[in-house]
Amino acid sequence: MSLSFTHFSFFNQVVKICLAIALLISLSQAHAKFGCELNQGYELPEDIGFNWLCSFSNELAPAQQISTEKYGAVNRQGIAVIPFEYDSPVEFIQSRALVKKADKWVLIDIANHKIAEFDFQEAWNFTPVGLAQFKQDDKWGYINTSGEVVIQPQFDSIVYGFGYPLLNENVIAIFELDGKQGAINQAGKIIIPAQFDDIRRANDILFVSNDDKVGIYDYQGNMIQPVEFEFTMFNGFYSDNRWTNENWLSITKNGKVGAIDKRGNIIVPTEFDDVEIISENTFKVSKNGKYGINGINGINGINGINGINDLITPLKFDYIADSLEGPTRVKLDGKWGYLDRSDSLMMVDYDEAYDFSEGLAMVGNNQKQQFSQKDESKSWGYINTIGEEVIPLYYEDASPFNEGMAAVKLNGKWGVINFQENRIVPFEYDAISSFENGYAIVARVNTNLADSSSDTDEMIDGVKEYPLPEEWNDEVYVDSSTSRDNSEMKFGIINSQGNIVLPVEYDDVTQVSEGMIGVKNDDKWGFANQQGKLVFPYLFDQIFPPFENGVIQVDYCYDDNENTISCDSDEVDIHTLHIDKQGNIINELFSSLGVAVEVEETID
Repeated sequence: MSLSFTHFSFFNQVVKICLAIALLISLSQAHAKFGCELNQGYELPEDIGFNWLCSFSNELAPAQQISTEKYGAVNRQGIAVIPFEYDSPVEFIQSRALVKKADKWVLIDIANHKIAEFDFQEAWNFTPVGLAQFKQDDKWGYINTSGEVVIQPQFDSIVYGFGYPLLNENVIAIFELDGKQGAINQAGKIIIPAQFDDIRRANDILFVSNDDKVGIYDYQGNMIQPVEFEFTMFNGFYSDNRWTNENWLSITKNGKVGAIDKRGNIIVPTEFDDVEIISENTFKVSKNGKYGINGINGINGINGINGINDLITPLKFDYIADSLEGPTRVKLDGKWGYLDRSDSLMMVDYDEAYDFSEGLAMVGNNQKQQFSQKDESKSWGYINTIGEEVIPLYYEDASPFNEGMAAVKLNGKWGVINFQENRIVPFEYDAISSFENGYAIVARVNTNLADSSSDTDEMIDGVKEYPLPEEWNDEVYVDSSTSRDNSEMKFGIINSQGNIVLPVEYDDVTQVSEGMIGVKNDDKWGFANQQGKLVFPYLFDQIFPPFENGVIQVDYCYDDNENTISCDSDEVDIHTLHIDKQGNIINELFSSLGVAVEVEETID
């Protein structure tokens, strides 16, 4: 569902109001600190509390006296430097604060000297650019830190004020007058008259809206795009940090989609059903179910007319993938292939294809199997970035290369090969995960539980084959700790040399993290090291890998009678520990009490 420009303006108003309220709320607890930390060894007096969004400025922090509800400011020793005599928070910007005292607003310095006094109806404190908005005779204006009126009170409200330097939002303010919005700069010049239903700031441009149509202005008040687009963005520009043109936005006109850059210039014309970025300066576009590529022309390296990107491939593809590495993966007439960097088709000849990983892409073709229960299966292999089949298509299944290795399946079993197709791990496993930091999880069917009398058992080359669990997906199964919780499989760990680190005899294992491996047997977790030695016994009901900075979370789960139960039970008490590799308890939490207790113990 697309939200209108009006919806987002409403959300922004709500956020603004909430932030304003939060800035004025003081905590009733005396020692609440949050963002304000006193110097070590110092505490606030018992009757003094910090403001909820507290921070030090000019070595002073706003604080409140709980008993009188008056505001002042303290230094980092907790000593009151500004007495508690004001009716609004005392927050200094550029050594000045605008505070309320009785029915007056007073401008003070960090020594509490009064610089000026005002008969404002309302006022806000200074923002980081040194401007404060005030209300007088029911109109809003701005003063500076010298107390000078720099923008005369003339607006019904300030929608977005100066001074919060997210993007370039400190440069201009959005005001409302007679039900319409406009924009003004810090010099007091109205750059956009009050003529729009909404104005919204984003990066270096302003979105303006009337009657659910949107246009674009710059921060000097120049119109970049007329008010003729439907609003399609969710919350600011789409940002994709993989590409240098990391800020772009889809726009819609008459039901068709295009894109603009962060300066508001159209880079993809509004004539498509959908637009997505797939690489630097390159977008995939679709119309009537067909895809093409729009971007800087691959031949001459320039944009098209008026800086708008060209359609550099015809709209003829069934699909274009978001390829992160190597040539772009495409589907044409039911077959998969790739586009090279000049956007020429290398080949479209595969029934299945994956994106490139470490210079090779996994590709597959259907083939009839004479003795298979299925009508057809796939043969898998790998191609390089110029389309050469460097590993022939004869594997029954495969996975992308990772850390120079790929798990492949042959004769019903999984092994591991390298780039030269040398066998690293023999074909003897029912599943193998991807390698992480030189280690992979391997699995076999638990033959102790398999039904030897099952009609589905087969004899192949004299070796008993046991049926895999129903809806078995070997790749997902070994990579997901949740799906591995199945007694029909046993798991172990191998390294990148193909050596067994942990034998395949565990109910579950985790990937290696900081030299430690979680191992599970009989519904309890323990830990082994990289040499396969059990260093923690099977004690824990659940664990939360990986280790981080030598610490991991483990849980005990029990009922009201302290009997061990499943941690997924509807009613469960959980005793949570954070432990290090030596078994020292860093901290623990009893969920029924909700109190964290610092202890230093060692697990027996």
